[in-house]
Amino acid sequence: METRKSKIHYKRVIFSIIGFVIIAGLVFGSSVYAAQTLNPTELVHFFVPYPAGRVVRPMTVDNPSGGKIFTRPITIDVTKRGIFKQLINPGVEGLSTHWLNNIDSKPHRIGLKFTNESVPIKWEVGAALPWDPVTKTFGSAVGSGEAIKDLGIDWLFYFPEEVMKKQVWYEGNLVVFDADTGQDLTIIPIKFQKGASNESPGRPR
Repeated sequence: METRKSKIHYKRVIFSIIGFVIIAGLVFGSSVYAAQTLNPTELVHFFVPYPAGRVVRPMTVDNPSGGKIFTRPITIDVTKRGIFKQLINPGVEGLSTHWLNNIDSKPHRIGLKFTNESVPIKWEVGAALPWDPVTKTFGSAVGSGEAIKDLGIDWLFYFPEEVMKKQVWYEGNLVVFDADTGQDLTIIPIKFQKGASNESPGRPR
């Protein structure tokens, strides 16, 4: 009888230890996850050539220095972003680019902006060129066929609970503009929503 009670007690102790380890691991993992905001693999990366006009469908454009550059409207289904992220950090979504390519025949000094700022958007910008975080413009022009070197831009969108209840969380445009003339060079639609888009993405051309 004592042996059976001992075995039961031993199993309870083992299960308690396992449960503690699992909970501790989840707590530690979630704290690290939250501290990092988003893992780099969860940022949606895309190319931004300019001037490309309004990008209404996936397409390729010629690069004066050779080759082609693919660009497209960005539509993100927030329900397809991974179970762990949806549990720990469901209200933060991120975009990223390392490629701002001048496909024009002349240099441009550029700036960036979003047409919809109804939710907080955090900008994290690093580049070989000077960057003004107030005007969101670069300090030097980029030549024809060239790209900004050592570029890394992350945009983090913070969605409040009332927005997360809606079907569409965000709809706007990322605009690349000439910082000297104010002319819009490229307009890329950006959309965060629940479910896949009903619009046909088309085919690259």
